[in-house]
Amino acid sequence: MYFNTTATTDSVGLIQDCENMLGMTANDIAGDSVLIKRFTGDINAWYRRVNIWIWENSGAWQYDDSNQTDLPIATTTLVANQQDYEMDSEAQAVEGVSVLDDKGNYVRLTQIDKSEVAQDMSEYYEEAGMPIFYDLVGRSIFLYPKPAAADVTVAAGLKLYFSRDISEFAYTDTTASPGFMNAFHKFLSLGASMDYARTFDMDNKVAQFSKDIVDLKQDLTQAYGQRDKDFKSQIKPRKEKYN
Repeated sequence: MYFNTTATTDSVGLIQDCENMLGMTANDIAGDSVLIKRFTGDINAWYRRVNIWIWENSGAWQYDDSNQTDLPIATTTLVANQQDYEMDSEAQAVEGVSVLDDKGNYVRLTQIDKSEVAQDMSEYYEEAGMPIFYDLVGRSIFLYPKPAAADVTVAAGLKLYFSRDISEFAYTDTTASPGFMNAFHKFLSLGASMDYARTFDMDNKVAQFSKDIVDLKQDLTQAYGQRDKDFKSQIKPRKEKYN
């Protein structure tokens, strides 16, 4: 579903769907400079919410907004004896971290948390070498041990796999569309319409929109949960504390 089809002969867009569901006439939102900005903000808020629902139900299948023009993978240069690396600004959830060894092969690191380490983190793997573990602290990745020049390849030596934010709609957009399955685009117009209806005490519409969202979310959970049906579940051992 396109964002706003006012100026085209295409099918109903998200903005037009909002107008229809709220009992408005054509261009009541699209032609109002204040309302179009309000609905754009509400649609983007619901876009983020749907993104989270998809992440939660995608399993090992890595979902990414199809409007993005590159893959959710970033690399940066390793610096000898530097332990702390700031994450890519687009990263919302880290899927994996790898380091390029001295032979030019990326090696996947194991994530740890300071609660799993039986000593002060400043004493943990003090000697530089080939990183084995990583810890996430705020927007930073800490490598243990910190890289030694002889053990790593520095150029593009740190690789980050991540989940990222949506590609937002601008209020001037027309043929832009959500970057997930077409069958669930209506989430965005339903959500934005419900927010508007709640503001003006349209209780019947709020109740109907809320029910429609719950029903559609069940379909989304099933659809995205089954996309990874070939992935076999594994029993993972209990984590032990690292010495």
